[in-house]
Amino acid sequence: MNHVHFMGIGGVSMQGLARWWKADGITVSGCDLHDGPALTSLRAAGIRVALGHDPRHLDGVDTLVTTMAVPSDHPEVLRAHELGIRVVKRIELLAELFTRRAGIGVTGSHGKSTTTGMAATLFLAADVDPSILLGASLPSLEHNMRFGVGRHVVAEVDESDPGFATLRSEVAVVTNLSDDHVAGEHEERRNYHATFEDLSAAAVRFASLADHVLYNGDWPGLPELLSAHPSSASFGHGAGSDYRVASVTRAGSETRFDLHLPAGRVVAVTLVVPLSHNVLNAAAALAAADVAGLDVEAIAPALTTFGGVGRRWQRWGNVRGAEIVDDYAVHPTEVRAILVAARETGRRVRAVIQPHRWVRTARHWPALVEAAALADEVIVVDIYGAGERAIPGISPELIVERLRERQCPASRHTLASAATYLEETLRDGDLVLTLGAGDVWRVAEALMHDVPLTAAPDARTPARAVGVETSDVGRA
Repeated sequence: MNHVHFMGIGGVSMQGLARWWKADGITVSGCDLHDGPALTSLRAAGIRVALGHDPRHLDGVDTLVTTMAVPSDHPEVLRAHELGIRVVKRIELLAELFTRRAGIGVTGSHGKSTTTGMAATLFLAADVDPSILLGASLPSLEHNMRFGVGRHVVAEVDESDPGFATLRSEVAVVTNLSDDHVAGEHEERRNYHATFEDLSAAAVRFASLADHVLYNGDWPGLPELLSAHPSSASFGHGAGSDYRVASVTRAGSETRFDLHLPAGRVVAVTLVVPLSHNVLNAAAALAAADVAGLDVEAIAPALTTFGGVGRRWQRWGNVRGAEIVDDYAVHPTEVRAILVAARETGRRVRAVIQPHRWVRTARHWPALVEAAALADEVIVVDIYGAGERAIPGISPELIVERLRERQCPASRHTLASAATYLEETLRDGDLVLTLGAGDVWRVAEALMHDVPLTAAPDARTPARAVGVETSDVGRA
């Protein structure tokens, strides 16, 4: 490869890959439909970025990188084929990177961004000069990636792309597996597997191509899927876990536990990120470091410096005694976990929920209602379609109506009216949570800065929050 062009370069994973290949000496360019901070930052890094899509972008290009969202008959793609330009999906380029470095690949329905961020923190502490690629920002990095010349790449692997099954890792980490990114009866296949069985089969293949496999032994069904690998190990709370969590205690903002490693070793771990599921994320990261040959006893203290990744329990600040927190939670499992943790604060929990993708909403809206009902009040905003076609009969009003039937105060709003309503009704002791993978974070931003919510040029790129505290229960 001499010149790689990225379609949709503003996407967080595309940004990371573009930066990595540029650092590796490859000429990189890209295009995107929406301008904003992400493209500004890429241009500042010396990457030529055009606004919009056009076959003329392909001059001098030998490799075109697309995402699952780009149709195969797109004019830019068709022109690339006419010119004999190699066309690859984002996941295929990641697979190529895995042939250049020993991949520590972290996948799963929930928790992979935070687990990857924790693993990255450990590999950096080991001073092995790793490359890093995340689907979220990590404050200890300038962006969501790092180019290193060491033998390892620590990377988040998106299970929503069926192509993840083709990656060959040195260590494959599977945090869990849920009925998410499954299309079922719907025709949409971008970012979806046809069935949960297909998703499970892809996870098995991903694991089978790895030298070593680590899996969550506490997650129902996962041991049956992955324990047959000749070099597999489990992490979890269970007595049979190879990397066993024990003696969990919490004091203030800290969580402490012991991780029992194979051969009788015990590592004392301290976390400063909130939410109990981060214990398992840390166990997975430490297990990956151990299997990769790092001295985990020496590097485990580095986790006290891990403040989380972007948009995972991200604390924006306090407004008139009300705490404002944003989280990427989209799946009912993630929404439930966040709201359970929110209730433990003792505050009045007011959740602003932005359903994400039409197919996911159509398949899971009853479970989303069950999870959302844990809040004291729910504000439902427009469905963030992510380019999917609307599905008749599915709407925010459907969710609001069912919540009201459960005696949960609920209302329907736009992003702008939600911000206005909350600003007018905030009171001391509130905890406002903005939940969703789209642009619902803009409500948090509007509340913090006391400004009207206006159109955002790049809804994927939130401004940096203040007093950031983050954690993760999943990716979308």
